[in-house]
Amino acid sequence: MQGYEAMVGELDRQRAELAQTRAALSELTSRAVSRDRLVAVTVNARGLAVDISIDPTALRRYRADQLSELLTTLIAEADHALTSRRAELLAAATGSGLDYADARLDPAGPDPARLDTARTTG
Repeated sequence: MQGYEAMVGELDRQRAELAQTRAALSELTSRAVSRDRLVAVTVNARGLAVDISIDPTALRRYRADQLSELLTTLIAEADHALTSRRAELLAAATGSGLDYADARLDPAGPDPARLDTARTTG
């Protein structure tokens, strides 16, 4: 029975560690700031923009299309940094060198009805 108890203890430890990792992942945020520091965005653990800061000077400096492109770029940069941080946390938790960059917090994936079909990559 001692081997069984050790195995159950190890499973409990791993379960607790995974719960801590999941909590840490769900609280992740990332911020990207424009070079001129006039525009900044913060994305949450799901890569959604949760804060956008635009200095009034940016409204005079950028045309609407430029500001739109800048915001899209900053959101992508913040999301990329978040993805890298997520991979680091998962690699540390699993003790492996596996690439978990595509790991999702929501196993069902995003709601297709809420996706912006005009989103570009690059």
